[in-house]
Amino acid sequence: MRRRFFLIVFSCILLIASLVVFDQMNARNAAPMPVPSVSGGYYENGFTLRLTAPSNGSIYYTTDGSTPTTDSTLYQGGIPLRNRSSEQNLYNSVQNVVADWKNYTPDPQPVEKGTVIRAVFVNEQGIASEVLTQTYFIGLQPPERGYTLSLVFDYDDLFGEDGIYVTGREYDEWYLNNGAGEAPLPNFMIKREVGVTAELLDSTGDVMNQCVGLRIQGASTRKQQYKRFALTARKEYSGSTVFDSTLYDGVSTHSVMLKSPLPDAIVGDLVADRSVAFQRSIPVQVYLNGEHWYNCYMLERYDEQYFRQHYQVDNRVLVKSGMVDERPDFNEEQYDYETFMGWVQDSDFSDPAEWDSFQEQADVQSYIDYTVINYFLCNLDYGDYQNYVLWRAPPGGRRTSLAKWKWCIYDVDALTWVSEEKYGSREAVNVFSPGKDNGINATSVFSSLKVNSEFRQQFVLSFMDMLNNNFAPANVEKVLADYGYTLDWLDGFFRKRPAYAVQHLAEEFGLTGSLETVTVTVAHPEMGSVIVNTSRINLSSGSWSGQYFTDYPITVTAAANDGYEFVGWKGDADGTGETVTVSVDGGITLEAVFAKVQ
Repeated sequence: MRRRFFLIVFSCILLIASLVVFDQMNARNAAPMPVPSVSGGYYENGFTLRLTAPSNGSIYYTTDGSTPTTDSTLYQGGIPLRNRSSEQNLYNSVQNVVADWKNYTPDPQPVEKGTVIRAVFVNEQGIASEVLTQTYFIGLQPPERGYTLSLVFDYDDLFGEDGIYVTGREYDEWYLNNGAGEAPLPNFMIKREVGVTAELLDSTGDVMNQCVGLRIQGASTRKQQYKRFALTARKEYSGSTVFDSTLYDGVSTHSVMLKSPLPDAIVGDLVADRSVAFQRSIPVQVYLNGEHWYNCYMLERYDEQYFRQHYQVDNRVLVKSGMVDERPDFNEEQYDYETFMGWVQDSDFSDPAEWDSFQEQADVQSYIDYTVINYFLCNLDYGDYQNYVLWRAPPGGRRTSLAKWKWCIYDVDALTWVSEEKYGSREAVNVFSPGKDNGINATSVFSSLKVNSEFRQQFVLSFMDMLNNNFAPANVEKVLADYGYTLDWLDGFFRKRPAYAVQHLAEEFGLTGSLETVTVTVAHPEMGSVIVNTSRINLSSGSWSGQYFTDYPITVTAAANDGYEFVGWKGDADGTGETVTVSVDGGITLEAVFAKVQ
């Protein structure tokens, strides 16, 4: 028995030693990736690119995005790079990117173009290196804001007969045969993923260069020429489930989506302090194998990594348009969600017991914030089963704040395309009840909850909090400026919307009081801050003003910064209590007094 034991141990030692030797041999034989004389990026004038690698092998390269092999062009002394923008379009000239492609004529006007260099070094033992991928833009200017996103791929994966971006062979055979029989689905309507290299560049060069999965994303946009993409980090492509670079401050990202409407991009900047999930964005200029495609925004996606990073939740249930995302316990979670929504629809929330039960199961402030945001941004394209996203951590046998249903801001681009002919000017659209079958009142949660007096008060106060802070024209103007726009965007929508908002709110909730001004001041803003109802107000200038209906009192709380203490209130409220609830009849002025801790 002892002898057998020693034989096993000796065998293990030999195995480990052989693995070490094998690794050392691999390290000696490994082929290093070619090194470019100049990294990818923007350059004013053309030049000859040099590639270097050890002398015991050869470099092969391509300029069309395809993966280089020994059948590709042999590198011999340099690759001339120049401005290619005057060349005929390749990808922008593909016809079968829409269903009725015989009646679609691509714009022949040449678009801006860069040059994609992909190179591989193959040593004398036939071992190939990893592929170098770099995109060069000659005589072009980098975007004023954000990044350039160069997507590099094999042509057939996107635009070949079986490519994910086109109608595809099967559909085209049916289409060219005068549509006889049942129509096959175009390829772009089928959810498939291909591997691409995503190179993100700023004005100085690469920010990220990683192989990722690419899919067509969205519903109606799939049918358009310029489709939107989702990019996902996966081990099978790069060995990592997150992007190698931190795209959004402080978090690792697993997946992003490309969208073009401005409201989807700026909403996160406008409501970052509210109790809703939102997708942060980055402006990007997209190129396909060096050919300009479109300018858009790169948004976070609501995947597991998003909730892990933002909420420290490793397990979450996500509902999109009434359906739970795929999970091992899908049937159970779907049943729980449908049971919850059915209960909401059938309950009488004027009953305190039912109202308490709702508050145990759902984050009321999150729902209110979600609804106010959709109202203000004139979103008519959502409902119980459409563009409706909420989440929770599984209860696990106990109720916690994270196990309550919370809401996610998603797809608020209706503002940019809502029919003014049908609904009137955008800023005047009453999203509470814009039509018979849509709007906020058509949703189960709002129509059930609005009978509850506590909900009504919380909604009205939160609505005005956001109107006075998040959607105040001065705040919106700052956010728009970061994206290169002014308050004149969309015919001055953000400047005009507040006047209609207070009118619609009063009508919806039967408010009979007057609208009065509340002013809060502080002598030394560095000493502390003030919260009005649900908003920490901006007192950087020493003073803030907002308007509130006299139907409900407001609650104001003082919060001292480190090293300071709250002394008391002056003006239309007194006392030393940090929180006061006061009527706004006739308008009020409050001063929060802080002092240095002695």
